[in-house]
Amino acid sequence: MKRYMGHLIRSAEKRVDHFLSTQVTSEKDPFYGGMKRAILEVKPTIYVMADAASVYLNPESRYYKDAALLRAMEAAVTFIANCQREDGSFDYPSCNFKSAPDTSFCFKRLIATYRLFLKYTEEGELDKLKDGYRFILEESLNALLTGGFHTPNHRWGITAALMQGANLVKEDNPELASQLLARADQYLAEGIDGNEEGEYAERSTGNYNAVVNNAMMAMYEETDDENYLGYVERNLKMMLFYIDPDDTIFTQNSTRQDQGKADYPDKYFYQYLYMAAKTGEEMFDRAAHKIIKDNMERGDMAPECLHIIMLHDFMEQYEFKGYGFLDTYHKHFEEAGVIRGKTSQYGYSILKGKSAFLFLKFNETLVYLKIGESYCDIRNFIPQTIEEKDGVCVLTSVAKGWYYLPFKEKQDTTDWWKMDHKKREILNSSEIHMTVTLKELADGMEVTVKAEGLDKAPLRVEICIPAGSVLENEHFHMRAEKAGEMVLRDGFVNLIHGDQRLLIGPGYGTHEFGGHYSGEEINTTGFTLYLNDYTPYERTFSIRNI
Repeated sequence: MKRYMGHLIRSAEKRVDHFLSTQVTSEKDPFYGGMKRAILEVKPTIYVMADAASVYLNPESRYYKDAALLRAMEAAVTFIANCQREDGSFDYPSCNFKSAPDTSFCFKRLIATYRLFLKYTEEGELDKLKDGYRFILEESLNALLTGGFHTPNHRWGITAALMQGANLVKEDNPELASQLLARADQYLAEGIDGNEEGEYAERSTGNYNAVVNNAMMAMYEETDDENYLGYVERNLKMMLFYIDPDDTIFTQNSTRQDQGKADYPDKYFYQYLYMAAKTGEEMFDRAAHKIIKDNMERGDMAPECLHIIMLHDFMEQYEFKGYGFLDTYHKHFEEAGVIRGKTSQYGYSILKGKSAFLFLKFNETLVYLKIGESYCDIRNFIPQTIEEKDGVCVLTSVAKGWYYLPFKEKQDTTDWWKMDHKKREILNSSEIHMTVTLKELADGMEVTVKAEGLDKAPLRVEICIPAGSVLENEHFHMRAEKAGEMVLRDGFVNLIHGDQRLLIGPGYGTHEFGGHYSGEEINTTGFTLYLNDYTPYERTFSIRNI
C-alpha cells in the first residue's frame, strides 16, 4: 500500500484545493465557511473536511500543519454548525429535510474526522476543531434517535451511526448511550437484508452495496461482532462477478439511480483492502490492488478514503500479493434472477423480469437484446422463468390476450372511472408462449427464439447497439445513428465499434412493424437492429466477436 499512499494524498490535496478555492470567506454570507453551491447544502463541506483533516495531519502532504488550511477548517466547522437544525439533523436540500438518514451519512464523516484529530494530535492541540466536532456530533444524536428513513440502506447507515454515537457518549452519558443502542436494536430486529448470495435488497452494485458495506464495517468496529463482516465478505465476493470485461461494474439489475451507469469499482477499493487484511482472501487482495493500480494509471482521482486508511494502520501497512479480477466465470444468482458470465473474449448478463434481458459486453462495446410483442397490454417479452439445463440458459414467458366482459349486474354508476372493474369477468382469447434459449460460445452468444400459440402476431427481436457504430457487409456500409433503426432481412452484418468487430446474423425480416403507438420502450440513445417474424416461429442467430 505504501507505494499508493502518495496517490491518495495527492488526490485528497486536489479536493482540498477545490475546497479552498470555493470556500466562502464573507461572514455575512449564509455559505460562510462552506463551499458555494446552487443551494445551501452542508454535506459536500462535511465530506471534504475528512480530506482536509487527513492532509493537514499527514507529514507527507504539502498541507501538513498549514496555517491557512487550519483557519479554513475552523470556518468550515462554523458553517456545519450553522447548517445543523435545532433537532440536530441535517438536510439533503434537494429533497430531504430534517433527515435522519442524511444525518447518519454526515455523522459517518464527522466522527471519522473527529477520530483523526484525536489520533494524530496531542492534548491541547486543535482543541477548537475537536470541541466543534464533538458538539456537532452530540447534537446529531437526537435526530438519529428519533428520526425515520426512506430506503433499505438508510436503516444501516442510521444503525451504524447510533452505535458510533453510543460509544462516543457512553462514559459521559451512559443513559443516552443505552437509548441509542436500544434504537439500533429496533432496526436490527427487522433483519439485515443481505442474502447468502451476497446481495442487498436494493441490488445497487454501482452505489448502495458499498454504502451498506461501509455501515456493516462500522457496526463491526463498534461491537466486535464479526457477523457484520460476513455481509461485507459475501457482497464483495458477489461483486467480483459483476465486473465486466472492461473493468466497469454491471448495474442494469439495480433498483436505484445507478442503473445503467458503467463506473469503475473505485468506491470498493478500501473495502477490498480492509477485508484482504482482515481475512487473507487472495481474491480481495487481487481486487484491491487492481482497483488502485488501474485508477492511478488511468490518471483518475484516487478513491476518497485517505481518512479511513489513516485511521487503520493495518490498511496503510498492508502489502499486496496479487493483482486482478476474476479472469473467467459463470454464476447464477438465483434469488436475484441474474446469470453473469465472462469468457476470455466477452462478458454477459442474463436477467429475469426485465425487458432488456441479455447484455453482451465485448471490451467497451455493449450490445443488449429485447423482444417486442405488442400483444394486448404487453409490449415486451419479459422472462418469467430462468433456468439452466444441458449447458444452455432457457428463458420463458406466457402472455395472454384478454378482454373485459360486460358486468352481469347493473352498476351503481355510469362513470367508467368509478366502476369496480375487478368485478368484471375476463375473457382470455389467446396465448403466446415464448422460449428464448441462450448458448454461451467462446466468442459470443447463440440465441434461439421460439414463439408458440397465437399465430400471425408480429414479433421483433431488438438488437440494441451503440450509436456511432458502423454496420456493413458486402452490400452496404452505414453509420448507426442515435435512435435509428434497420431491419436485417437476411444474411449477416458486421458491427464495427472502435477497435471491436462483431458478426451478427443471420437476420430475418418478414415484416416492418416497429411496435404499438402506446407504451413502447424506444431506444433513444443507441441504434436498433431488428429481426422480425410472425408467430409461430423458431429462429436462431448469433452475436460473435470476430
